[in-house]
Amino acid sequence: MPTLLHLRCRGACRRALQPRRREHIHDSSSRPPMAERSIVGSSHGWLVTADAQSELHLLNPATGEQLALPPVVTVEQVSPVFFFFDKVSPVCDDSGSLQRYDLSFYDAALPRKEHRPPQPYAVDRLRRALYLKVVLSCDPSRGDCIVLMIHNPYRQLSFARFGSKKWHWITTSFRESMYSDCIYHDGAFYVMNLQGGVHCYTIEDSCVQRNIMFEDTLPYTSAYNIYIARSSSGDVLQILRTTSCPIEDSPETHTTGIGMFKLDSEKNDDVDIDSLTDDALFIGHKYSWCLSTKDYPMLLPNHVYFTDDDEYSLMDDQDHRRDVRMYNLADNSAMEIVSPRPWLNWPIPIWITPSFTKLKQ
Repeated sequence: MPTLLHLRCRGACRRALQPRRREHIHDSSSRPPMAERSIVGSSHGWLVTADAQSELHLLNPATGEQLALPPVVTVEQVSPVFFFFDKVSPVCDDSGSLQRYDLSFYDAALPRKEHRPPQPYAVDRLRRALYLKVVLSCDPSRGDCIVLMIHNPYRQLSFARFGSKKWHWITTSFRESMYSDCIYHDGAFYVMNLQGGVHCYTIEDSCVQRNIMFEDTLPYTSAYNIYIARSSSGDVLQILRTTSCPIEDSPETHTTGIGMFKLDSEKNDDVDIDSLTDDALFIGHKYSWCLSTKDYPMLLPNHVYFTDDDEYSLMDDQDHRRDVRMYNLADNSAMEIVSPRPWLNWPIPIWITPSFTKLKQ
């Protein structure tokens, strides 16, 4: 059952949807130290969290299990900087203490060119700038799980296998990166960029094959967030979410519209659709997916359940209200799922479908 998970000072609060807008709240103490972590993804019942060292961990809030992902210093553009007594050096040496990370701004275009000088980030601040979204290929309890990360600079891709020791950079040029969302289907990752293009990545061991499934169809703009999802009937959907700032110079954003297109990869065409029929769609800072309300009658059909995932909101601790609502596609109206409260601000709330399957020992 889809659950809205948000944190407060002394624990996690899971808000489960009940039939037709009725809600029930379950409170639990936060067994793993979730309160000081950033949440950068949710797939198959697992959260992807970044700790105060900007290291990633998989966390199952239902079972309390957690798994460390490869070190952040193995991301291509990240370099550790250490302090040695009276000097600072970008050398990995256990005799020094980690002072900060440097993030380099280059892509895979050759000859390699840094578009700006490397930017320094405090150890606990890199997570805010680096991680945009992390998606899992399957439940880690099943074994061979691949983790795909959309990250800065320039919304590029890196991946790691469950249990591996490093991140593998997927080399794409600057124009071909700028990825926004990703789903996993039939043994491959389908990744959508900010111009509506869909690239299929098949990963075998450490090798990656890319096929362009759908050409870019949209102009590049920051006026919307864009997502990819599959309907319960199997159609691939392109979702555009427009936002605005109701208060001038305020970081707070409100969702003002949601548009959807069904993609036809054979004709490289998108068809405007105005209804999800019996489906409910979940988007935000998580895996985007549709559920049939015939199977989940507690959900409202033809509604989009969304959480705040503005990129710049992810970079800073902010006390402003989060945009956590549901959108009625029939009349283009939005309503609150929960009343705004201070403890809904940070980390950003996220939808999750709990998994009670434990890892094999």
